Amino acid sequence: LDEIGERTNSYILVHQNFMCRMSCHFWMREYMDVAKLSENYSENHPYSQQKRMLNVFRTFHEGIAYLSLARDTKQSKWRSMGEKAVAKMSQLVLMSKWNFENKSKLLQAELHYVEEHLESAEAAYKASIKSANDHKFIHEEALAYELFGMFCVENRWVDKGTKQLHIALEKYKEWGATKKANDLQLFIDLV
Repeated sequence: LDEIGERTNSYILVHQNFMCRMSCHFWMREYMDVAKLSENYSENHPYSQQKRMLNVFRTFHEGIAYLSLARDTKQSKWRSMGEKAVAKMSQLVLMSKWNFENKSKLLQAELHYVEEHLESAEAAYKASIKSANDHKFIHEEALAYELFGMFCVENRWVDKGTKQLHIALEKYKEWGATKKANDLQLFIDLV
C-alpha cells in the first residue's frame, strides 16, 4: 500500500497505512517496532506533521511505547520523547476532557512509573480506568487495566496485578479483540 500511495501521491493512503501498522504493533506491545516505524515515517514523510485527528492516536501510542522503552532500557531519549507525548496529551485535555482525559492520565501513570513514583502511578492508572469507563472507551479501559496489572506484577503485587489483568482480559473480549485477549491470557498464564 505504501508503494501505491507514494506512486499516486496519495498521502492519505500512506498515512492510513502507517497508522494501521503502528496500531497493530502498539496493541501487541511491540513498542520498539512502534518507535522504529514512527521514526522512519517522520523522516520519510515530513508533511505528516500536519495537524490531523489521527495524530492524537499517534501521540498516545508513541507515548506509551516510549515510556515503556524508557523503563526497560533506561535510555534517556525514550523518557524525553515520552515526556513530550505527556505534555501534548495534557494540552489536548484542555480542548476535550471527554476524549483525552483517560489517555492523558494513562500517559501520566506510565511517566510516574518511569520516575519510580509508585503511589502517583497507581493513582493515575486508577484515574485513567475511571475516565475511560465513564466516557465509554472500553478498549482504552482494557489497556489501562492491562498496564496497571503489569505495573502491579512488576512491583511484586502479583495478586492485585493478576486481578487487574483478568479485568483487562474481559474488557478486551467485550471489545471483540480476540487476538489481544488470547495474547494477554498467555501472559496471565505465566504470572
